[in-house]
Amino acid sequence: MPGWGWAAALPSTIEAVTVYPDRAVVTRQASVSLGAGEHELVFERLPASLQDNSLQVSAHSTGQATLLDVKTATAYLSESANSREQALQQQIRDLQARLNALEDEAAVLENQREWVALMQRGATEPGRDGARLTIEQLNAVQAQSADTLARALSGLRRVAEQRDALERELNALEQSQQQLRQDSAQRSKTVTLRVQLAKPGKVDVGLSYAVAGARWTPAYDARLRGAKGQVDLGYYGVVQQRTGEDWDKVRLTLSTARPSLGGAAPQSLPWILDVAPPPPPMPAPRPAPVADARQARMAYAQAATARSQARMAEEIALPQAELNDQATSASFALSAPASVPADNSAQRVAITRASLPATLRYEAVPGLRETAFLSAKASNDTAYPMLGGPLNSFLDDAFIAASTIKTVMPGEELELALGADEGIAVKRDLVNRFTENTGFSGSGRRVTYEYKIKAKNNKTAAVQLQLSDRLPVSRNEKIVVKLLSPGDVTRGDEGKLSWTWDLGPGQSRETTLKFSIDYPADLPVQGL
Repeated sequence: MPGWGWAAALPSTIEAVTVYPDRAVVTRQASVSLGAGEHELVFERLPASLQDNSLQVSAHSTGQATLLDVKTATAYLSESANSREQALQQQIRDLQARLNALEDEAAVLENQREWVALMQRGATEPGRDGARLTIEQLNAVQAQSADTLARALSGLRRVAEQRDALERELNALEQSQQQLRQDSAQRSKTVTLRVQLAKPGKVDVGLSYAVAGARWTPAYDARLRGAKGQVDLGYYGVVQQRTGEDWDKVRLTLSTARPSLGGAAPQSLPWILDVAPPPPPMPAPRPAPVADARQARMAYAQAATARSQARMAEEIALPQAELNDQATSASFALSAPASVPADNSAQRVAITRASLPATLRYEAVPGLRETAFLSAKASNDTAYPMLGGPLNSFLDDAFIAASTIKTVMPGEELELALGADEGIAVKRDLVNRFTENTGFSGSGRRVTYEYKIKAKNNKTAAVQLQLSDRLPVSRNEKIVVKLLSPGDVTRGDEGKLSWTWDLGPGQSRETTLKFSIDYPADLPVQGL
């Protein structure tokens, strides 16, 4: 008859981790050889944030194993059980010892400085017999005290610098220790598996569980290869976790799914409308002057209205889940093992790289800034959705700008802001502004603005430059704005003007932006 096996702590290693935007699923693997009968296999010191309802167990055995039961429990760790905290405590003790040694050294140096001051004062005072030191003796005292004082002051400065550096290091370690204690709260989870084997054999166990305290966000590097007219795009995941256990050389998968949203769509609840109930009767007030009574009635009516509105607001408020546009369902399995420590530090891992043919365009708004900005348009020809995130842009290998990109699905157009390019010179100058009377009797006013806009391509290749400017926008029919020049511009909403110049190498172009504003002379106009 098969016997009962004793419970044993099962050594295990983390083999794989799937990281979501708000959590992670960890998979542990363990192997053990067991005899026939029932056994309890215990996974100890698991993260305290382990979600019990997320447990999944897989078991394979040569001994015809059957999984009978899975139980979880909370265990409280002793201070010495946490090796990471022990290491931090030892580092803190070492730093404190070094700080104490520096304090001792500073005390000795300060004593030397005080001794020099006493020696200098004593050298200028007469002795018991009234004799004073000679000039030669005073010079000797001065030379000795100057040398001693210089060494003492230099030592104090050195000690102060070392103390500041050690205190910064100590503060960082203490913060890490505090964060570690908060994360673990000196608790852990234990998972116990009860298995039965029909015959002796080896059992391979896989344990998966979800934990909080982990996240990942996308990040990008875009390198514009000017000579090739293409963008080399690097797609990365920035992973952070403070789950209480390190992930060392694991198979890492990054998922864009959001388990917190649930698996089913929310159910719509009835939207109830009804007549607001009458307010409760007002208690009889004490006799009051007529004015006070009127004010009291008004205050009560306002309060009743507010209560009624509040009740209606409570009745029609609908529970809903908000789904971000970036919540696409995709998973990125990294090809190389990755390590992510449990200290919440940002670990950058590569997802993919792609070379995308790009169309380059320069844009300038000289009325706001006399600078040309480079942008590139490309198509997302990869099989990966590119979620919105920060973008570092490089021209060849030189960093030029930091910006963001929006979510781009496969096949959609991707637009990259690549920063300012000083190779394109843009200038906008006010040439003239004058005011004149209009109408037979001078009843009108006209203000005319004239700007000169210039651009020069100082690069060795032809470029396309899109310029934008603006006209004043009238909010009153008596104020009339007219564009006088140029004529070859595109007019958009809210007074926006835009036009495009093709500039060859070394080529310059210019135009005149001129417009007038007419209004009655007796009408005060703001914004001119």
